[in-house]
Parts: sequence; C-alpha cells; structure tokens
Amino acid sequence: MNWFHKVRLRVFAVVLAGTLAVIGILAWATVPAWPVVGVAIITVAAVVSSMTTKLAMPVCYQCGSNLNTNETGCYGVICEGCGAVNEAVPTLDEDQPRLAVDDSKVDAPDRASS
Repeated sequence: MNWFHKVRLRVFAVVLAGTLAVIGILAWATVPAWPVVGVAIITVAAVVSSMTTKLAMPVCYQCGSNLNTNETGCYGVICEGCGAVNEAVPTLDEDQPRLAVDDSKVDAPDRASS
C-alpha cells in the first residue's frame, strides 16, 4: 500500500468517525422526540387499518361497490357498476347450509382388542 492510499484511508476513517459522532449526538439530543415516532407508527397503523376494513366484505376492487348481490361466475364476480371482474370472496351467510360430519361413519379406535 502506497502513501496516497494510506492518506485516503485515514481521511475516510476520520470522515466516517465524524459522521458517526454527529449521528450519535443527534440521536441523544432527540431523546425527548422519541415518543413522536411511536405516535407516528400508531397513526400509520390506524390509517392502514381503516383503509383496509372495506376489504373484509366482498367489494369491487375497481370502484368499491358492494358485490354481495352479484352471482359468482367461473372467473369471479362481475361488478354491476363498472364491469370489472373481481376475485370471488367466499362468504358464509346464515341461510347457507353448513357441512355436517356424520359421526357414525368416522372410524373409531377398536376398543375390544385392547
């Protein structure tokens, strides 16, 4: 390593040390502002949650209209408002029959052999 490379390495070390020192001083100087970061994170979480609440119901991803009344086709649900094809979102209505398991056909362990 020649002299010029050593000088460049020393200058780089001094600049890096100075930058890290400035970052450290600013970090400790802003300790009273740290709760602001927590409030900002909570605000972003609340906004994202409120924006995505609509997606729990079957809505059109293009215009946002309700898709509960539309029939599901082989490619999804076609929105009556804008004509966009949306992925079918399965919903369980109260009037739909639930799948029942017949307990008599379930294989039970043979207790007679034990």
